[in-house]
Amino acid sequence: MWRRLRWMGVIVGLLLAIGPAWGAPPGQFTVDFNIQNMGSSPATIVVDFVNPNGSLRGSKTFTNVAPGGSAYFNPALHTLNDGSMLEPGWQGSAVASSDQPISAIATIANNLSGPQYVSDAYVGVVEPATTVFAPIIMARYGPWNTRMAIQNAGSAPANVNIQFVKGPNVVATQSISNLPSGASAIVDQFANPDPNLNNFNGSAIITATQPIAVTVDEYKRTGGLLVSYTALPLSKASTTLYMPGYINAYGPWTTDFTIINTAPSTATVQIQFTNNQVLNCTVPGNGSLYLNPAVGTYGGCTGGPLATNFYGAATVNSTQPIVIAYNIANTLGPGNRAIGYTAFSPSDVGTRVAVPLIENEYGGGKWITTFSVQVVGGGNAALTLIYSGNTGTYTYQASITDAKTFNQLSDGHVPTGFLGSVTISSTKPIAVIGDQNSLILDGDVAAGFPGVRAPSP
Repeated sequence: MWRRLRWMGVIVGLLLAIGPAWGAPPGQFTVDFNIQNMGSSPATIVVDFVNPNGSLRGSKTFTNVAPGGSAYFNPALHTLNDGSMLEPGWQGSAVASSDQPISAIATIANNLSGPQYVSDAYVGVVEPATTVFAPIIMARYGPWNTRMAIQNAGSAPANVNIQFVKGPNVVATQSISNLPSGASAIVDQFANPDPNLNNFNGSAIITATQPIAVTVDEYKRTGGLLVSYTALPLSKASTTLYMPGYINAYGPWTTDFTIINTAPSTATVQIQFTNNQVLNCTVPGNGSLYLNPAVGTYGGCTGGPLATNFYGAATVNSTQPIVIAYNIANTLGPGNRAIGYTAFSPSDVGTRVAVPLIENEYGGGKWITTFSVQVVGGGNAALTLIYSGNTGTYTYQASITDAKTFNQLSDGHVPTGFLGSVTISSTKPIAVIGDQNSLILDGDVAAGFPGVRAPSP
């Protein structure tokens, strides 16, 4: 049995290294990750790699990770404590624990090149739960499908039930019985024979008898696009949510999103954008609502159309607790890049936010990270950005109004070749998303992930 979480833990990655047997999206997949020390003292970080049956494959220990600094692991390049490497085709999960608060960003990518290359990223799971929401799920929706990786983070075998929801209706269900403690399972909708999931574009509500952690990959069966996010526990449902980095027809880039109403009563929802436009919507009890303003899909909401060439943020208020996942993609242009995010609840915003993965022309792909900051409640905020990584520590001051995007290449905050993290201190609460892109590689090189609220120093 794998070692239980000690200290402060986070489930870093699911589907750590997927072999060719998965086949539905072309290529073999690997997940690498960056774990940031968000504490005030040097950290010891232990990562346990867990087989699908819940047994321990091996561990990796990082010592003396500086405050604000990070530890990087790539299973295709790095060894475990015993000197071995994860076998090609190994699949499972990674669970990190530390004597300091930590956060983690995992990046998933295949081994193909050119237009068949795909990647995206997600945040490590800090809070496994018995009710989890995946707002964006597709099944045989043209070439689009979804796979979910589900890990039992509890102490006893788990029974898992998945309800597939579209609008007010549960159109299909799926179950997993007696998933052992620590074990993980893959649920791929491409392989689900239920005819009610043909041409499905909706959501999933996942319940279990033990706490679970879930990551979600939307993929094109023909290859070329991947969108990943971490499913949301019920505790993240809120009557107020924040969507930093919202884009509508900004060149080829635009945002579509799905709202899940977690309550049995109808939700009245107001979406206010930083250009002062407002959409008013209703979402059925325990149902979902899909919107794609750039192509005129408003789901019955009033107040549109949303202005084109918009790049800002949105605040969502509801009469019932809701969760949201949103995609940002260049679907109005080449249609070859897409990123997945989930909206922030008030518990996830604050005056200190960490972005665990920051790069500036790093590695052979010349990877670049940008991040978008939303000022909660709007107005002006003064920021202090402290970067810590492989080339040193750097501090930068900035002032923003409502929302702003920072680009490591054009801003020059960190030198070329930098790999590390940033901690942002603000005079007002903020929400932050990050994204990674390559300057030279083809394919879906866009990978998105949320910033993480950091504890007070």
